[in-house]
Amino acid sequence: MKFNGLLLLLLCLAFHLKAQKTVQLRTLWTKPEVQLIFGDYKVYYRIKDINKAMSFLSETDKELYGTTSGLDTSKTYVVELIRGRDMQYLNPLQPLLQNAVGAYLLLSGHARVTDKKGHILNSLEVNTGPSTDMNGFFRLPISFHDPKNGKTVFMGVMDNDMYRKDIGFD
Repeated sequence: MKFNGLLLLLLCLAFHLKAQKTVQLRTLWTKPEVQLIFGDYKVYYRIKDINKAMSFLSETDKELYGTTSGLDTSKTYVVELIRGRDMQYLNPLQPLLQNAVGAYLLLSGHARVTDKKGHILNSLEVNTGPSTDMNGFFRLPISFHDPKNGKTVFMGVMDNDMYRKDIGFD
C-alpha cells in the first residue's frame, strides 16, 4: 500500500515537473522597440521578432491579428497589461502580445526582461497548462516567473501549434 501511494506521489510530481521548465533569454543585439509592462516587470520585444512570430499564427489568428504588426521600427511603443480577470484591451497591441505572440517570443527567448530595479533577467521559469479548445482551435495557457523570487513576469496564451515552432536565428 505504501508503495502504491509513493508511486502515485511520484507520478503527480513528474507531471508537475514536465509542465515546468526554464527558458534562457537571448541577448537582443538591436534595440527593442516594444516595451510591455506587466506588474513589476518590463518585457522588451523587437518588431522584427513580433512580425516573424505572426507568420506562425494559425489561419484563424491571422484573420484576427493580420500577418504583420504594421509597427514603425523608428518608433518606440509602450504597452501595459494589467493582471487580473477583467482584462479590457484599450490598444490593439495588448491582445496581440498577450494572446498571440508575447508568450511565444518569451518561450523562444527572443525578449529582454527587467525587474522593477532595472536588473536584466537571464532566464525565466515557465509553467504551461493543458490545452483548451476555444471555438475550434486549441490554446495553451502559459505563465513566466522570475526564478529568483517566483513572481509572475508574464501570463498569456498561445496557439497550441506554435508551442514547438522555432523562430530561427537572429
